[in-house]
Amino acid sequence: MARASKKSEIVEAAAYLFSTKGYHATTVRDIAERAGILSGSLYAHIDNKEALLREIVKQAANQFMSAVQPIVDSDLPITVKFTEAVRAHVGVVTNSLDGARIYLDEKATFSDEGRQEFLTLRRAYENLWTRLIEQGIKQSVFWIEDPHLARLLVLSALNGIHRWYRPQGRLTPEVIASRYSSWLLRLLQPEMPR
Repeated sequence: MARASKKSEIVEAAAYLFSTKGYHATTVRDIAERAGILSGSLYAHIDNKEALLREIVKQAANQFMSAVQPIVDSDLPITVKFTEAVRAHVGVVTNSLDGARIYLDEKATFSDEGRQEFLTLRRAYENLWTRLIEQGIKQSVFWIEDPHLARLLVLSALNGIHRWYRPQGRLTPEVIASRYSSWLLRLLQPEMPR
């Protein structure tokens, strides 16, 4: 149990450092120091620095999937479903800011094997949003010709939140989610009254 707890502390330390300093600027020594262990002891818990990066990305991907998939699979009305999916995505970003930053920004730092794993996780999540948009089109609620392009627009907006969001800032996650879902729904429903 202590070993799993220490590994969690190491992953959390690495997520913070990768998020604030960047993957390449963070050393194994930095991670060990932040986790409160000797750098040589770090390897009793991890294989290497990229393994930590992959673990952080996997955890973030799982958070996004587990937050949004039940909503997409639900029987809620499509506009409610979309609003709740936006709220869930914003919640993951704002509650797990370090992990979200890494998941959304560090893809270029992976080895080939790590990049493939990352792309598989990313595609699965993107496909959820495409499905959601296609549901809205099928129900004649969303007036979009290209669900793929609409998904790019939606996720581009949502995935940029981590760059400017500050926990002590003037906008709460609830306000961000409400405004973003309202604005994005207007783009997907051009006939919607303003």
